[in-house]
Amino acid sequence: MADYEGMRWVKCDFQVQTPEDGAHWGDGDTRLGDPRRPLRTPAPDANGVVGPARPDEQRLQEVARAYLRRCHEVGLELIGVTDHNFSQKTDPRDWFLTHLVEQNKSVAAELGREPLYILPGFEVDVGYHVLCLFEPAKKVSHVWRVNKLLCKLGLDENERFRQGRPMPLRRNGANVSLKELIELVQGEHNGIVIAAHADQNDGILSDSRHIEDYKNQKLLALEVTSNPPSKRILDILEGRDKAWARSACHPAYVMSSDAKSLRCDKNGAPGPNAIGYRHTWLKMSKPSVEALRQAFLDPQSRIRLMGECPSDALTHPRITKVEVKGARFLDDQEVYFSESFNCVIGGRGSGKSSLLEYIRFAIGYEDPAAKSDEDDHALQRKRKVLRESLTVGSQVRVTFEVGNGVSDTLVYEPGRAVGPERWLDGREVADLKTVLRQLQLQFFSQGELSRMTSGSQGQAQVLSLIDAAVGAPLLQLNARERELKARLKTLFQSMRDAARIQSELDEAKQESVELERQLKAREAVKDDSAQSQLALEARRHLTRLQEDDAPIVGTIEQVLADLADAPVALPATASQWPNAEWFQTTASQLEEGRAQLAALIGQALSDYRQAKASVLCGDGARATLIAINAVQERFREACTARGIREDDIARMQELEEKRQAKLRLVEELQKRLADVQKEANKFPVVLGELHQVWRAQFDARCTTASDIQASVASQTVRLTTAYMGDESSFRAAWGRLAPPDKRGKLAKRWDDIGEDLFRRWQQRADASAWETIELARLEPTLLDTAFRENLHVPLLAHLGSEDVRPIWEDVRVSRVSDGIDVELLREDGSVAGAMSGALSEGQRNTVLLNMMLARGEGPIVIDQPEDELDSSFIYRTLVRDLRAAKTKRQLIVATHNANLPVNADAEQILALEARDGRGKPRAKGGLDRGDVAQAVLDIMEGSEQAFKRRSEKYHF
Repeated sequence: MADYEGMRWVKCDFQVQTPEDGAHWGDGDTRLGDPRRPLRTPAPDANGVVGPARPDEQRLQEVARAYLRRCHEVGLELIGVTDHNFSQKTDPRDWFLTHLVEQNKSVAAELGREPLYILPGFEVDVGYHVLCLFEPAKKVSHVWRVNKLLCKLGLDENERFRQGRPMPLRRNGANVSLKELIELVQGEHNGIVIAAHADQNDGILSDSRHIEDYKNQKLLALEVTSNPPSKRILDILEGRDKAWARSACHPAYVMSSDAKSLRCDKNGAPGPNAIGYRHTWLKMSKPSVEALRQAFLDPQSRIRLMGECPSDALTHPRITKVEVKGARFLDDQEVYFSESFNCVIGGRGSGKSSLLEYIRFAIGYEDPAAKSDEDDHALQRKRKVLRESLTVGSQVRVTFEVGNGVSDTLVYEPGRAVGPERWLDGREVADLKTVLRQLQLQFFSQGELSRMTSGSQGQAQVLSLIDAAVGAPLLQLNARERELKARLKTLFQSMRDAARIQSELDEAKQESVELERQLKAREAVKDDSAQSQLALEARRHLTRLQEDDAPIVGTIEQVLADLADAPVALPATASQWPNAEWFQTTASQLEEGRAQLAALIGQALSDYRQAKASVLCGDGARATLIAINAVQERFREACTARGIREDDIARMQELEEKRQAKLRLVEELQKRLADVQKEANKFPVVLGELHQVWRAQFDARCTTASDIQASVASQTVRLTTAYMGDESSFRAAWGRLAPPDKRGKLAKRWDDIGEDLFRRWQQRADASAWETIELARLEPTLLDTAFRENLHVPLLAHLGSEDVRPIWEDVRVSRVSDGIDVELLREDGSVAGAMSGALSEGQRNTVLLNMMLARGEGPIVIDQPEDELDSSFIYRTLVRDLRAAKTKRQLIVATHNANLPVNADAEQILALEARDGRGKPRAKGGLDRGDVAQAVLDIMEGSEQAFKRRSEKYHF
């Protein structure tokens, strides 16, 4: 996705040495000579004139290209070149880094890759080793600046090494402190400081004398050499070691190869301390020092150590690109989205809501909370205006992926004259909706969360969310519930199954008897069968003895035939050769030797055949064969006597399994027949199964509710569930049974009896409230109100009446909804309120959104959620939940609240602005891009000055 400008994972190695440091470089074949650019006399020109000798840079260039190629081979995109004290050389043309920068583009072009981001820098000693890195070098002058800075730090070019050893950093006769170094590098020269191999002997964490340096809040990162770090190091980095604890956040930690070699093993894997041996993944829009700084300030979101690219493991559905053409209020544009968190920002009229609604229109997404046009006139008017802004000829294209790299583009042309308004570009499908459902998109326009949680809908939405999260197991239980309800309603029709079951039972019984008879017959010849098998084994071995040497004998016979062929004769000219007599004598001797060899081999072969014949064709062999035949004949006679075939013996296990299966079938059929015959007892059994399914549905919801609660990153939600505890659902079912004549005493007390029934059921925990009524047939006092007012008999008579009985039967096998409530917790764990009680609209919406973010994998698109959320919870809970959710699913949010793109760390920010009456893009990318950060500051904070003025009054 070359046009994507948001943040992505970049493979980095922040500490690579080069052949510049010959004392530490480990490869002889890439070591640089001295001088590095030997003088070469050029070839004479056309006039025979030889020019002056010139420095030859070919070797430097070749090694630089090999170095760059190896970086590409291991997949690096960014390297920090940190040779000790930069270089021992004074001429920039002698610096290896100069040639790395110069050869970078051509090597990348040769490999078909983007050029490396080369961060020039150096490693210095301030009592421990420290890396200093600067903006990516694109030309040689960028390298010169780094050299000059090292001079400014106190290490002039001729003072950096003594007898080939790098000197510690000193300035004005004193050691340079980390504080000084950071102020100069990070404060004045836009660089970044990293404590090198901090967990080693020459690292900052090796000695408690460096504690105060470690506590310097401007030290943003350090390097470790193992993943995970040792317990001691991890205790320091995570603040558990009180002696090393920093007052604010601890530095990020990264891994680098500290490369001193290009070598690799036979599989191409880097060797220890070779290029690519250790690496770090950093999330950034475009590599820069600012990108590093921001990543070090937010390592949880932007840093991963070692392994494959983190985004490779993400296979969740996502929208990758949206193109809008011909819209009335939005400029033609292409918007690329990150697979993680995307924020659309802009002032009023900039088109941010329009962009999101166009996605909704294109997908054809239906609002799950919509009630009717009359319920929200403002929303309907807004959507009408937005639909009309897509005039005939306008087009919205949505490119999306629902699997690993499987991409489709949906095209939406409203008012299209010929053909459908929606179709997939380059692919015909029978049902477009089925394809789009795989995207699993959730869409929330402005005000939609509030509509979803208004009135009693909040708890219903939570229950619906839990059911969707349970997924396939609940769908299976629901299917089982429907099956059992159908069986209960048609129970009496099963009587005619009795005859069929009886016939099947008789057949199965007889088959089991026949199988048992066959097994007994086979058991009688079991010993003879075993002896027959041994005889067969002996016969096979005898056959092998007779035949196995045939290939060897054939080979020997071929050798004899070859030896019989005449040897190579001497040519006619042999008599004229030097020492011709010797050739003649030698040929005669070799021919005689060849004949003797053939005779010996032939005699040996003949002797072997006689020996074999005497052994295998003698009396012993014949007696053995007679014994084998006798054993096999006895077995055949035993099988004949019992009327079975010889190969039937091998089927004994199979027959036994069949017999056991038949016996199990007989047992099952007997049970089923007994169930049918005992008709009166079947209904309670099936009804019990239905109650078990109801309980299993509840258990599945409880488990998922617990999982959702645990998945909410901010841990500000607590869910409680009650088995069939939704009283409004009970009242609706009870109302179906109410007497139609409201004048009677029973009708007047109907609601009171229902309340009494529901309360008594909850106390007793019967299978359902309806079963409590059935139990009241034998124990009238269970229904206290009906019993006291002598309505018990009229109630049961009413339920058994001709008109009401079918309804009662349907109600009796109908489920009361499970009760669900959600509590919103404060940071101290105290309860702010419950959805069923005193939660404000914003708090209810916060609860619902937190839960939606916690489960699922499809994209969530939300238009300005802060308008509907409790402001005190946005940073404390929503930001944390967004950060957790974006690692598992795609989020696309239009917002005015800076907490969302900044603190939730959006990978892609699209800033829109209104110009010439249309929404136009202003900037796009991550916050590590300067123009994006400025857009966020202007749009969401009012400007840098406004932000600073406000901060001055906040008592920070």
